[in-house]
Amino acid sequence: MPPLSVLFKTVSTDCNLDCSYCYYRESLEGTRVRRRMEEPVLAAFMRQYMEYVADAHVASFAWQGGEPTLAGLDFFKRVVALEAESASGGMTIANALQTNAILLDDRWGEFLHQYSFLVGVSLDGPEEVHDSIRRDRGGHGSFRRVMAGIEALRRHQVEFNILCVVGRHNVGSARDLMRFFRTEGFSHLQFIPAMSFQSVEPDVPAEYLITPTEYGDFLVELFDEWYQQGFPTVSVRMFDSIIQSYLGIPNDLCIYSERCDSGIIVEYNGDIYPCDFYVHPGWRLGNIMEESLRVILAKPEMTAFVARKLSLPPQCEACEWRWVCRGGCPRNRLDGIDSGPPEYFCESHRRFFSYADERLRSLKERLDRRLKTVSIAGRASVAGNAAAGRNDRCPCGSGRKYKACCGDPRADQSYLLRV
Repeated sequence: MPPLSVLFKTVSTDCNLDCSYCYYRESLEGTRVRRRMEEPVLAAFMRQYMEYVADAHVASFAWQGGEPTLAGLDFFKRVVALEAESASGGMTIANALQTNAILLDDRWGEFLHQYSFLVGVSLDGPEEVHDSIRRDRGGHGSFRRVMAGIEALRRHQVEFNILCVVGRHNVGSARDLMRFFRTEGFSHLQFIPAMSFQSVEPDVPAEYLITPTEYGDFLVELFDEWYQQGFPTVSVRMFDSIIQSYLGIPNDLCIYSERCDSGIIVEYNGDIYPCDFYVHPGWRLGNIMEESLRVILAKPEMTAFVARKLSLPPQCEACEWRWVCRGGCPRNRLDGIDSGPPEYFCESHRRFFSYADERLRSLKERLDRRLKTVSIAGRASVAGNAAAGRNDRCPCGSGRKYKACCGDPRADQSYLLRV
């Protein structure tokens, strides 16, 4: 079987913040009940999942909410114990935790480091920007508590990245956001647009809290600040994924992939769904306490969901950017609209790709040359020969001096070109 990623809704939509743009807000209103994944559900899923991916030798878990740390540290200690008990020999286990970081302290930091969790922290920018939206139920901003949680991660050398939601509060400030994150020493960033629809509303037309024009302008400004004269030093997941497509590598970001088969969603009660945009009774595939995982994944409903993206609107089939955009996210399709763009952010993507294409191709060529030079240098070292000198012709064949090409010292400072 191929690898299968799992996103656990550990506490369903329960959260200790009350952000005004929350994608789960409607499911929260009037339902402030305590929902937690119980051990029988966790154990049943873990056992069957590890059997399912045994041949792939890779197990990939993302722990999300709501706020997953509300489940408590003891819950996650039990998680890693069950993973170890259920996994076959030679299994690589990867855990990721998406959190608002408010509850993170040294105990969490020690645990997350010990078990090599990758942590995503929600942070929307500087204090005044972040606190204008991400508040608790008492109306208090969360910025300082988030930063304290980040410091706990740093003290324990936990790998983390930043997730920034782009909404009315920061869509016009892409350059300021990048400079703030860079100043804070954050090396890996992800930006996602704020939605006006809810996770429990899969049939509501896709609309966001920002317009396609605003998002397109945001991406263009963000790219300019990220590019750094062709030697980017801060990873932006969207741009990294787009470069994968330029390099001909299978894309690991679902919106730019050929198919909707990035994984499954497991709710706190064992219900399984094909995507976080479709946590709705109409898209429920089954429950792990009622059916086996293999049976659930083999259902025609799952096959149909995976195939949804393969059928592109005529405008997408004819688009010059189809090879990289691949129709975007099916949840954002504007079905039933005869005129206009086929997907909510179509205009945004077309503007961005047209604007950035030349520099993206340049980065792709530089990466190709750099990899060729490293390969040649490796063979020379094995043969006992000296590597290229600063003023020698670059081994990549560009005709330029090594110091002005693959030996440019800026390449060693770029996460993208450091090989």
